[in-house]
Amino acid sequence: MRKELMQRCCAVAVILVVLMPLTGAWRSFKVILTKIDVEANEKILDIKVDLQNDSGESNLNLDIKMHQDIDDVQLLIDFALETDKGNYSTLLNRTLDFCKVLKQRNSDPLLRVLYDDLLKHGTLFKECPIRSGTYGLTNYKVDEEMLPSFLPESKFRFGMLVSTHKTGMIARTALYGRIDKSKGFDNLKRFSLG
Repeated sequence: MRKELMQRCCAVAVILVVLMPLTGAWRSFKVILTKIDVEANEKILDIKVDLQNDSGESNLNLDIKMHQDIDDVQLLIDFALETDKGNYSTLLNRTLDFCKVLKQRNSDPLLRVLYDDLLKHGTLFKECPIRSGTYGLTNYKVDEEMLPSFLPESKFRFGMLVSTHKTGMIARTALYGRIDKSKGFDNLKRFSLG
C-alpha cells in the first residue's frame, strides 16, 4: 500500500514539474486595448501612437519627441469601468509627483511596478528633469500576470494627465480596453482532476 502511494505521489510530482513551466502562459483573462486618444502640448512634445490588435493580442507602439527639458512633473491618473454604454464610473483617481516616483523607488510601489514593466519595452524617462530627446515603447503588451486574478469581465478607461505648475498641461491620454474572459484560459476547467 505504501509503495503504491509513493508511486502515485511521484507520478503527480513529475506531472507538476513538467506542466508547471507551461502554466505561466495560461491566463483566466486577456486585456485587450481597443483605442487610445492622445492630446499633447506641441510646444513641449510630439507623440505618435500606434495600437495594433491582431488575433486577440494588443500591442502598443509609442514615439515621444521632447522639445525641451521639463521638471516638477505631476500625473493625474484615473481608472474607470464602463457602467452603461459609453458611461464610465471612476474607481481610482490620484495625483502623483512623477519626479518623486522616479527618485524614490518605494514612494508609490504600484506605479513603480507598472512603470518598470513599461521600461522593459522601450526607452522612457528615468530621471528628472526629463531631458529633451526621443523616447518610446515598442510592442508593449499588458502583462496580465501583474493584475489580480479576480478582475471581472468589463470595459475600462485609463486616463492620465501629465502637467507641470509652470507650463500646465503637457499631455492628456485616455486608453480604452476590455477584460475578456473568453480569450484566456478557462479557469483550468479542462485540466481538473475531478
